[in-house]
Amino acid sequence: MKVVLLGLLQGPVAWLGVSLAISLLLQFRFGFSASATIGASLLAGAFAWASVGLLLSAFHRWRERSAIMGGVAGVAPEDGAHAVLVGVLEATGPLLRAPLDGSPCVAYSYEILDDRGTGRKRFVSNVARGIALTPTSIVTRTGAYRLLAVPALDANEPSATRTQMIESFQRYAREAIFIDQKGAADELLAQWEDVDGRYRSDVAYAQLTDTDTSHWVLRQQHMPAGSQVCVFGRYSAARGGIVPSVGGPVRLVRGNIEQVAASLRSAVVTRGLLGVGFAGAAAGIVWLFVTRA
Repeated sequence: MKVVLLGLLQGPVAWLGVSLAISLLLQFRFGFSASATIGASLLAGAFAWASVGLLLSAFHRWRERSAIMGGVAGVAPEDGAHAVLVGVLEATGPLLRAPLDGSPCVAYSYEILDDRGTGRKRFVSNVARGIALTPTSIVTRTGAYRLLAVPALDANEPSATRTQMIESFQRYAREAIFIDQKGAADELLAQWEDVDGRYRSDVAYAQLTDTDTSHWVLRQQHMPAGSQVCVFGRYSAARGGIVPSVGGPVRLVRGNIEQVAASLRSAVVTRGLLGVGFAGAAAGIVWLFVTRA
């Protein structure tokens, strides 16, 4: 629980810290009062912290690509360190059925939104979301490692029409046990407490049966057994697998080394450019404040 709370507090605390640093700069370098700098500092701090996050993310993706391309994925992971595992998914528990198309898989996540209106009158609301994982191992050249964290998926999309997906989900909804909106935050915390690699949750924000589905937007990711994958996360020797970490979510990405490396390279470029752009926006806000005060 302590790790979860640290992760949740990390972003707001860091934003306030960056904003305070900008405020102090404006006070001691340009002579503004503390109260006069609050608005500009908070706004510039938001852009600056977003820039830091994007640049750090680009750096992490670059390190992951370097690890893959440098052959680190073929070396046994170190206890407590960030690991890159490359191998094949092997289900050690019963296979799951993805809610939107019934595909057999070891993990799935789905999201359903209600998208109404256009332009300024457009309103998008949550309908339901869910995620599940069966006990799974990643079989690599150095051995098999358990997946003991609920991962973010970059996997297969549904192989069904929209009508088929709605019908499949409605059948699923009649049997599943859904958490209501009040329990959604507790469900996110529960994902961090998975200890055996077996997890399932479904959250409903609205009525799911006997309702208008014409505006539903349905999304799903599912990972079949036997997939070639790359797994990014913290390794625990004591537990023999990948475990949750406050440093970021565990990621389960389908594809061979070349495909994943190309995707990571694209992420490095995109996030790096966005990070530089957000940094420029923060600097611009500070410059406008100083020159127009």
